[in-house]
Amino acid sequence: MDTLEGVVERLTYRNAENAYTVLRLRSAAAAGAEIVTVVGNLPELKPGANLRLAGVWSSHPDHGRQFRAQTCELLPPATLEGIRRYLGSGLVKGIGPKTAERIVQHFGMDTLQIIEQDALRLSEVPGLGVQRATLIAAAWNEQRAVKHLMIFLQGHGLSTVLALKVHRQYGNDALQVVQQDPYRLARDIWGIGFKTADKLAQALGLPLDSPARIGAGIAFCLHESANSGHVYCPESELVLQAVELLGVTAELLAPVLARLANGDPLCAELLPAGGPQPGSASGERAIYLAQLHRAEVGVAQCVQRLLQTKASSLNAVR
Repeated sequence: MDTLEGVVERLTYRNAENAYTVLRLRSAAAAGAEIVTVVGNLPELKPGANLRLAGVWSSHPDHGRQFRAQTCELLPPATLEGIRRYLGSGLVKGIGPKTAERIVQHFGMDTLQIIEQDALRLSEVPGLGVQRATLIAAAWNEQRAVKHLMIFLQGHGLSTVLALKVHRQYGNDALQVVQQDPYRLARDIWGIGFKTADKLAQALGLPLDSPARIGAGIAFCLHESANSGHVYCPESELVLQAVELLGVTAELLAPVLARLANGDPLCAELLPAGGPQPGSASGERAIYLAQLHRAEVGVAQCVQRLLQTKASSLNAVR
C-alpha cells in the first residue's frame, strides 16, 4: 500500500454509523503542500489533526483523484501552528481556538507533552484556573484512551469500523477488556466472530489450550450448528467439531465442559442450568446454548398447556 502524511484541512462528510469519512488533507510530502481528498472508514478527526495513512490511490468518475485509506495513525503536530490548530479544533472538550492560543503561547512546543503527562499544569495558563484545567484533563484522558485503543486494535488487524464498535461497547475500559479477555468481543459485538477474536488472542500470547479459548470455541461450534437449524449438538459431534476448530486434543474439552456445566462464568451463554442435558435422540448428552435451551423448554411448556386445556364450547358452533 501507499503511504500519505499530512494535516486535515476540513471534513467534508462523515457517517457516524460506519465511520465512512471524506476529508481534505494538506499533504506534507507533495510539492507545494498539495491538498488531496481522502476517503475511508476513519476514527473521528478534526481539522488540524496530523495523520499518517496507508492505502491506495484511485480515481472517482465524479470527484477525481482520491486516496482510499485502509489504516490511520494520528501523529503529534510538528509545528506551533499545528499544535494550536489541533488543540483548537474541538477535539478536546473545553479547548477552543482562543484557549488553544493561550496554552500554546504559554508552553510552546512542550504543550502536548505537558498535557499528556500532567494536564493539571494547564492551571498555570492565565485565565484557566484549576477547575477548568481539571475538566480539560479529564477530556484529554478520554480522547487519549480512544486513540490508544484504535492504534492497538488496528495494529492487530481490526478495521476502524470494528474498533469503533469496541469503543462504543466498552467505553474507556475497552483496552483493558480486550487485553484481559479478547473472546468477549465475539460474545458482545456483532460483526466480530470467534476467528477474529482468536487471532487477536493469539497476538496477545494467549495459549492455544487456554480454557477461555476452548470455551469460546465450543460456543462458536454451537452457534454454527444453530445456524444450520439445530437446537443442540450431541456431545461426541460437538467434540469433533471443536477439536478441528481449535487444534487441541479431545481430552482438553472435557474439563472445560464440566466447568461450564457447574456455572463457571467462562462463557456464561453456553450451557443451561444443570449443564448438558440427557435427552438427545442418540442417547448422548445434548449440549445447548443456554438461550436455545430456554426456547425449547418454553415451547414444550406451551404445547403441554394447550394439551391440558379443555376444548372451548365455541368449537361446537358451526
